[in-house]
Amino acid sequence: MSDTALQLALREVIHILRNPAYWAISAAVAVVLGLSGPFGTYETLQPGARLAYWAAIVLTTAPTGWLIGTWVILGFELRGWPFWIEALSAGVAVGVAVSLVVHGVTVLARGGALLSWQGLAQQWPGTPLIGVAVTCTVVWTNRRAAVTAAPPAPASVSEPAARLLARLPFERRATLVSLSVQDHYTEVTTTTGRALILLRLSDAIAEAEGVPGLQIHRSHWVSLAQVARVRRDGARAVLTLKDGRALPVSRTYLPDVKLAGLL
Repeated sequence: MSDTALQLALREVIHILRNPAYWAISAAVAVVLGLSGPFGTYETLQPGARLAYWAAIVLTTAPTGWLIGTWVILGFELRGWPFWIEALSAGVAVGVAVSLVVHGVTVLARGGALLSWQGLAQQWPGTPLIGVAVTCTVVWTNRRAAVTAAPPAPASVSEPAARLLARLPFERRATLVSLSVQDHYTEVTTTTGRALILLRLSDAIAEAEGVPGLQIHRSHWVSLAQVARVRRDGARAVLTLKDGRALPVSRTYLPDVKLAGLL
């Protein structure tokens, strides 16, 4: 997975941890689990210990799952993998990671005593499957949500991509190179570097008005002037930009690439 994907995943987790609603929901979930005592904890733990155990589970598994899931999804997204592979891979990764965290918390709750093989057999089938189901559901829901939280850009479009570039830090306002999806964000690459804006790719493309460009993938748009070369890769193609990055051209957009004279 790329450093960019990991940095964005960390940013997402930090943003969540700063939200008071997260702590309120986590506390409510911990109380409900502590009182109900699922997975045999009602019989094996006293009320105080049970509440502490489930509070530890909730407060460790939620950030871990979100971090791992976001990192995996973004890593695959940057490589242009199909959505269902992203979701399933993230689900498996989260399921395994959460299982390890649950096992660690359980061992600590037992005073350092390792679980028996029977205990492991009871824990491992269910926990990874729950992680897969929850992660895939969250990913699918997020994908269908329209996120347009970026502030309105200036209305003037006297210069190419003026509206889009106005959203960037001053030092990044240069010749536009490409736009790429980064979860809820769009990564804007110019000749002076990259910046993330909280905007849908389709809206970012609309604000790149005046720059001759082409969407080559559901996650990528490129400036035609920044294309160095294109090569076929089976049913798809790979486009190399002047900055050295290689971006995939999906079969959906291959006719557009041919029409633009790149193939």
